[in-house]
Amino acid sequence: MLRSPLIALALFALSGPAAAADDGCEKFAWSLARERAAFATADKATAAAGETLTALPASALVIRLQPGGQAAFEMPPERKPRTEQWHGGMVRLPALAKPGIYQITLSDDAWIDVIQNGRYARSVGSTGRSDCPGVRKSVRLDLDASPVVLQLSAVAADTVAITFGPVQ
Repeated sequence: MLRSPLIALALFALSGPAAAADDGCEKFAWSLARERAAFATADKATAAAGETLTALPASALVIRLQPGGQAAFEMPPERKPRTEQWHGGMVRLPALAKPGIYQITLSDDAWIDVIQNGRYARSVGSTGRSDCPGVRKSVRLDLDASPVVLQLSAVAADTVAITFGPVQ
């Protein structure tokens, strides 16, 4: 009789780490460990939708968004939000130091448009998962050394955290 509870307890103890490893965070197309760590810090920089930043964020940046009907955009979002209640907005980033592949990672589900030189920048890769707490998707774009407008739409919450920088 004593065996059964001990076996059950052993199986329960062994299932803990396996369950944590199955959360999807290690299953993105590329590692997002650095971004996950940046999103987890308490002292993230913040910006309001519509702001022009003087420097690229060194770590995670929390953007305070506007209700969808009030959100201002440089160009209309390429994809229409699927719900009536959403948040969005844009931030302007300074000219990039050099051309190359840049990565934008988002903490939550959102549509992202990157505008450079009056045109939508095209993605050269993306990865996303809905089963990784705190990280939703990451997009890579081939950008030149000019200013960038980052637009976010279809966000359920009124804030979203992002990281932005060259691919390393």
